Amino acid sequence: MDIVDFSGEYPRPAVLCTIVKITGSAPQSVGQRMWVTAEKFYGTLGGGTFEHRVLEEARLCLENGAPPELKDFSLSREMDQCCGGRVQVFFETAKRRKCVHLLGGGHVARALAATLAGMPLDVRLIDGRERWSRSEGLPDSVEALREDPAAYARRVAWTEDDAACVLTHSHELDFASVLLLLNSNAGYLGLIGSAHKAAVFRARLVTLDADGGDRAARWDRRMRCPIGIRLDSKNPKIIAVSIAAELLEHWGLRDAARPVVF
Repeated sequence: MDIVDFSGEYPRPAVLCTIVKITGSAPQSVGQRMWVTAEKFYGTLGGGTFEHRVLEEARLCLENGAPPELKDFSLSREMDQCCGGRVQVFFETAKRRKCVHLLGGGHVARALAATLAGMPLDVRLIDGRERWSRSEGLPDSVEALREDPAAYARRVAWTEDDAACVLTHSHELDFASVLLLLNSNAGYLGLIGSAHKAAVFRARLVTLDADGGDRAARWDRRMRCPIGIRLDSKNPKIIAVSIAAELLEHWGLRDAARPVVF
């Protein structure tokens, strides 16, 4: 069996399991690899009880955040295998990649999804409208979801490894999403619109702050609106490039972890 090529994109977080040494007989050869996530696996180390044990160990590594580790397996009767050999497997965890969440699926969002595709980032596009949540026309690596963006913003467990770009078709939906995101731990927050829109939104936040909140202060610290670097154009592709450049400079390339080398 040929060695599976893992140079493409596979789900993360995951554990890469590689056979690095064999003593005696074994169902596979040195260099064979298997990519294991919490729910799936890609490739094979030979099947049977041996592979089942490797899958168990890999998923324990995922749960525990274990460092790279070399483990030894005996292909004996206790594994219901009669190869009689010993196999050493190297377990290496690949952390989840940073993810850009595009709240809204209009022309700019779809252009931005295409611009970001192929970068070391996951990209997810969310829109509650059937037409604009379709995956047709988007790169295969982009995940498209049909869901209300504000509801999505509410349910996601945001971390520093997440970027939220608010690009919906509705100012009220934008505002509802922003209200939720200002309280999140997302590493990047951006809102499409003009300087006038930014001023209007901030004024609304000041009004809400009469209840003792500090939404306007969080806006000042965190929100980027207008989103993107300054490029004098209304072309969706150019706007997408401007947003992508800002994302990479201020979040995407910040403290970037070195990828696993296959």
